[in-house]
Amino acid sequence: MKIHPRIVIAAAIAATAIVAVTSASLADPNFGHFIGKFVAEFGDDGRKVTLKEPYAFVDPAGKEWNVPDGYKTDGASVPSALWALYPPFSGSYRSAAVIHDYYCDNMERSWQDTHKVFYFAMRAAHVDERTAKVMYSAVYLFGPRWGPGTGPGQRSAPVTATPEQQEAVVKELQALVDKENPDLDSLVAQAKRMSAKPAGAAPKQTE
Repeated sequence: MKIHPRIVIAAAIAATAIVAVTSASLADPNFGHFIGKFVAEFGDDGRKVTLKEPYAFVDPAGKEWNVPDGYKTDGASVPSALWALYPPFSGSYRSAAVIHDYYCDNMERSWQDTHKVFYFAMRAAHVDERTAKVMYSAVYLFGPRWGPGTGPGQRSAPVTATPEQQEAVVKELQALVDKENPDLDSLVAQAKRMSAKPAGAAPKQTE
């Protein structure tokens, strides 16, 4: 049976379209998704936020991170060095900041998982990769910690640093992400090395 050339061309175009759609789907990482709308009342100072409706985030593993209505936060889980560059309630990452704040306050889940879900929630909220990585690594270093091994002098104790030292590390993290764009595990390893530098010494800028 002779096949008309137009049918062959149409079939080729259709096959190409299917491959393109499939490739695009595979290329889009699953960062998770939000449930409900972010409805909040902001205080006069622009920092205090009261959630007016229940809100939740579903992470890539399918775990829900629920925040009840009436929850109040001032963004304290975000290190002070980030406020000047990334005020947590003024950008597209504010929905992620509320999720992060709530679980830092109630400590229901590990501090590592809580900080990592901050990254996924930011990306799901369309925060660009560079900003999300810098904020995640800074929160990992200087954000709150709880649970085994996080007491003073213990292995997983919070990193102590002045706002000036935090800011220096954040700038170095920005340069690192711009230059190498490491994955999250490599980024955390690099951030730990930066924070391990002698206290009071300004970290060297990445060229």
